[in-house]
Amino acid sequence: MNETAAFTTKTISPERQGRIPDDLRTYLRAHTAESHGRLDRRFEAIESRPSLADYHRFILMNLVAYRALSSFFEAPARGRAALSVAIEGNRARLERDASGMDLACAGETAFALDPFGPPETVGLAYVLDGSKLGARFIHRRLEKAGLFAHGQGAAQRYLAGAFVGDEPLAAAAGEPLADGEAPKQRALQAALATFGLFERSLDIAERAHERTMPAR
Repeated sequence: MNETAAFTTKTISPERQGRIPDDLRTYLRAHTAESHGRLDRRFEAIESRPSLADYHRFILMNLVAYRALSSFFEAPARGRAALSVAIEGNRARLERDASGMDLACAGETAFALDPFGPPETVGLAYVLDGSKLGARFIHRRLEKAGLFAHGQGAAQRYLAGAFVGDEPLAAAAGEPLADGEAPKQRALQAALATFGLFERSLDIAERAHERTMPAR
């Protein structure tokens, strides 16, 4: 795992690890490694030559993904209030960051999980928890490179939110699952679907960013 991984679940502190049982977390980590790695590789430039363009892609990727998640949770039947609160808080911060940096992204994608119960909640929360930790690493790298200095114009509400506690997300990640292989498989499929959402969102963010780049 590189220092600036966009998603990381390997260095979660002990109190955060307690949200999901160790055996389930290990299972999810092992079986999502390929999807996880694909996303990380697309942000490798932040490690060697960080730029505001990379940060813009990161913010737009998350914005597209959280808009899709927000739409999914609009259905009253979802019944996962804690996770919905966590998602709406992050979406609002991303909307303000994008607006503050004049980033526009009209593209959108859909997200769906059916069925949607405790296993899917845990799988989804597993990825979102990892994305918060990835945001911390990215913040530290960009800050070290001086990209958050006064006058650079980099809004940081979403990244700042990654450094504070998130009780709604903790509650969602800690939902108890029934014993057996089936709930684990359902949690895994939800985690993979969530990684897929972020990959599609990054595709959209990159196309949007290319359209706004000045002609050479």
